[in-house]
Amino acid sequence: MIYWKKITSGLLAAVMFASAVPLYTNAEETAGKNTAATIKAVTEADAAADTGEAVQKNIIVVIDPGHGGSNTGGQIPGLDEKNATLITAMAMKEELEKYKGITVYLTRYGDDELSLSQRPQLAADVGADFFFSLHYNKAVPNRLYGAEVWIPSLGENYSKGYACGDLILNELCDGYGLYRRGIKTKLNKAGTDYYGVIKNATALGIPSMIIEHCHIDNEVDIPYFNSIEKLQLLGRLDATGVAKYFRLQSDVLGVDYSNVQQTVVAAPVIPIGQDETPPQVAAVVAASQADGQINAVLQGVDAQSGIFYYDYSLDRGVTWSALQKWDSVSPSYAVTIPGNSDTLTVRIYNQYDLSTQSATVMVN
Repeated sequence: MIYWKKITSGLLAAVMFASAVPLYTNAEETAGKNTAATIKAVTEADAAADTGEAVQKNIIVVIDPGHGGSNTGGQIPGLDEKNATLITAMAMKEELEKYKGITVYLTRYGDDELSLSQRPQLAADVGADFFFSLHYNKAVPNRLYGAEVWIPSLGENYSKGYACGDLILNELCDGYGLYRRGIKTKLNKAGTDYYGVIKNATALGIPSMIIEHCHIDNEVDIPYFNSIEKLQLLGRLDATGVAKYFRLQSDVLGVDYSNVQQTVVAAPVIPIGQDETPPQVAAVVAASQADGQINAVLQGVDAQSGIFYYDYSLDRGVTWSALQKWDSVSPSYAVTIPGNSDTLTVRIYNQYDLSTQSATVMVN
């Protein structure tokens, strides 16, 4: 794939950076048996070295760099997800520590392999107020792009996750430019949270979320992560969202988020699960051709999760375009499609990537 060649050198440098990160863990931890006591000792020692005094802070955050060890996570030429998450997590930690009133730990400081139960347990052991698991997405087939946040499905942890996730996505998407795939939940067949770290954190009474920063296998997202500096920037953006959620202040950064407004949603008493049905409406309302392009008005409705993408076919569904952003808050969306054709067919996608195909219409 040609477009990967453009970024391989930068991503190889990122891998080299991650492999060169000092291992703060001892031999037992390297075997994947990190203890909260060791993590706390290391972090407070680092903080004391920086400030010259013991640090006592009233908010405790644990950042979990996803994957590690033999669990590489998603892979593309030149980059393993486990290295990208560590780079981003370390930058997020460093940025958060510029604020007053917060203590930050990582679940791993090197290439350690931890289970889905160990990660939240480390957060519980230090009395965490929030647990953030950092990831980078990869889809099969590789048509998806954008950032999303997964949160608990029930109760106050849902409300807290939604409020914090919204602020983080504001930074990643509205500020940085990633496409906003939104805040999501997913249930397993038993009707409980699907993702292990979320399920286990909830059982321990800790608010949590998974941040999927972007899709490493889609060229739309490549410009947002294809260097060490950009992987670190994503961590700083995460940190800003978290700082706004906790309404922190920083003399170092010259910011005061005490009065930041948050999205308030009710705490559900019944788990909120994923949308398992495709959009109810997918239609081409009008289509006309001029100057080598088709001007069309599309209509898409999904009452549960909303509309997020569309794609189109100019040959009655034989071939399809790449996914296009649905940049409309209303059911109707006016689009311009390059090319000449007598027919137009579209597929409309909801937040959970389920689609409905329209009828094929004649182009005027």
